[in-house]
Parts: sequence; structure tokens; C-alpha cells
Amino acid sequence: MSKKRSLRMQSRAGAINIKLAIFAVVVILAAISAGTFLGTLTGRGRISDIWTPPFEGKRVARILLLGEDDSGARTKSGGLSDTIFFISVNLDTKQVAGISIPRDTRVDLNGYGGICKINSALKLGGPSLTCLAIEDLTGIRPDYYLKTNLDGFKKTVDLVGGVDLYVEKNMHYDDNWGNLHIHLKKGRQHLNGEDAMGYVRFRHDKLGDITRMERQQKFLRALAKQALTPQNLPRLPKIIDSVWDNIETNLTTKDLITLAKLVGELEGGQIKAATLPATPEMIGGISYMIADTEKMPEFIQELFFSQVLPSLPSIEVLNGSGIPGGGMRVADALRAQGYNVIQVENADSFTYKSSRITGNKDGVTGLDNIGRIVNSAHIEIRANPSAKADVTVIVGKDCVVAAGDG
Repeated sequence: MSKKRSLRMQSRAGAINIKLAIFAVVVILAAISAGTFLGTLTGRGRISDIWTPPFEGKRVARILLLGEDDSGARTKSGGLSDTIFFISVNLDTKQVAGISIPRDTRVDLNGYGGICKINSALKLGGPSLTCLAIEDLTGIRPDYYLKTNLDGFKKTVDLVGGVDLYVEKNMHYDDNWGNLHIHLKKGRQHLNGEDAMGYVRFRHDKLGDITRMERQQKFLRALAKQALTPQNLPRLPKIIDSVWDNIETNLTTKDLITLAKLVGELEGGQIKAATLPATPEMIGGISYMIADTEKMPEFIQELFFSQVLPSLPSIEVLNGSGIPGGGMRVADALRAQGYNVIQVENADSFTYKSSRITGNKDGVTGLDNIGRIVNSAHIEIRANPSAKADVTVIVGKDCVVAAGDG
């Protein structure tokens, strides 16, 4: 990560495996997707969604999931991020990977607030600033975001009839300013919306945010299971309306319906999840989680790309358009989808009117998806043992990047 970027962070090491946590989140998204399908009948959807491919043609979609606390209600401004999940969904391999990000992770928001905790980004600049913070933290910019708030969380829990859960210890905490009153006893409990809010927000643990995130993920799994029970099917429209009224997202109707379909096809081996490698540290009297910049590249590679890149062909991009930067523009779009672009050079001439995609060996797959990314239907397979890459993309004058542009 460049020192010139607008966001910087310091860090140390530490990682906790939280398998199945992201699966629970995606299951909840599936319920929301059903709501957006109904929304097309009530004006919530867009007619254009019917004709456009999901995720703008992307085959790998990166989605930031944010849970907003109720601090904004007191100040009549935006709230802080109470929960932060960053997931990567691969539509071709049917895989989901995700990172839980501690809300106390230390970042430098520069002109938006200087050094602070990442949960402040939502209050200072909304989901877009949080996406920028996530990009600098991980090296990957989220394509989409979905934000929900605590009021919607409580209503949803109540609408599914509450959730049965084992509370690990006695939890007692009162914060009049924060309007948070937690009184839960250790043992098997039936949690209503208010109780559930206390369970996931309780912060007095030896490991701080790490233990709290584990609790949140445990609850999300229980909530997803309860929402999908047969007795809740008749309540589904009302549950959907409650969820939809309390979310903010740039995902389309078709995006969310596609996620729902993916959930139905997922198996355990297709899900990977982990917590951002970070350790707690007191700096200037403030408790932060300090991310490990040295381990971050390896961590991201293992989590987001280890099961993706081997199945995708390597690509060389040749600029035949005569337009300066045309080759790099296409290369950036392909890399954003997880492709390994091994070189970007000029083509043999700048007279190509249309882009061309050539598979250089028998058995190469995924050419149609590459065609969608570079907006080209000129695709062929032609054996070329001397080619440096599995696929050669020649950028023509008519090339308009259909996904990942900008």
C-alpha cells in the first residue's frame, strides 16, 4: 500500500478463524433479496434490473456489510459502524470468503477525521468512506455495500419470534446516554429483539472486540436458522418489509436475487471466513485494534484468492486501439475480477477497430466472461504454444469496459 494513499494504518498480528459466519450473513441477505423481488411490484425495484446482468457482469463481487449503531439518533447525524463484514462472492466457483473487521481498527482518515477507529468512517463519510478505508486496509475496494441499523435488527428478531441461544455468562451493563441496558443471565435463553441487541453489543470481555464479534457471528447463525423455520414462512412478507425499510444499499434487485440462489447451492467447503489479523493496543489513552500490515497481503491472498486464481486463466493485454492507457484500463478491470494479468503491452498495430479475445491453448475456459468484461463478442481458440499467457486480449477502438470501470 502506498504511503501517499489517503488512509494508513499500523499493526501487529493475530487471527481467529470464524467458519460459517459469512454463510449466516449471506443467508440473511437471501431473505432481503426476496424482499427486493417483491419490491419490483411495489416500485422499489428498477425496470432496468430485468435487462442488466447481476453485479454489472462481474463474476467476482466484493460486498461490504455494515451494521449501524444508534448513536446517530442522539446527535441527529449518522451513526457508527457496530459490525463490519467484507465478503467476496465468486459466481463461477460458487465460493464465498469474508473478513470480520473489528470496529476499533486504527486507521487514518486524513482529511475526514485523521487517525481514528474505522467505525467512525460511516459517521464521517457514509458507506463510501468506509469502503475507502476497507480498500486501504485490505488492498481491495468493495464493489457494493449494504448497511442496516439497530432498529431494523430488533424488529427483525421480534418478527421471527425471537431466537433461542445459550448465553455464555451473566451480562449486566447500563448506559443511559447510549440507551443501552443489558441484563442477561448465563444459560439457555429465549432472546427478543431488545435482549438480542444487548447480547451482540455487550463489550466487557477479556478479548474485547474479538469476543464480541464471535458472539455476533454465533447469533447471526441462530437468527438465520430461526428465520427459515416453517412457522416463519407465513410471516416472510412482513419480515422482508421490516428488513428492507431499514437497509441502505447500492445492490440491485437482480444482485440480491443472485445471492439468494447462491446460498441455496453453497456447501461447507465453499465457505471461508476469518477475522482481520490485528491485536489490541492502547495509544494515547485510546484502545485500538492494530492491523498487521506485513501479514495483510498473505492473509488476503489466502482468504480471497487462493481458491479463485488457480481456476482462472492467465491473461496478456495488448493495446491495439491507439488510445493511450487503453490497455491498462482493461487490465485493471480484469484484475479487479481476480484474473492474473501477466503483462500489458502494445499490439502489432493500432488499427484494431474491435477488441479480440484469443484462447492460446485447448481447454482454456472463461472466455465468455472475459468477453463480457471487455465488451467483446470476438472470441476464438487458436493453439499458440509460444504465447506467454493462456489468453490474449487485444484492445480495440470500440472497447468499453463493461465492469469495473472507474
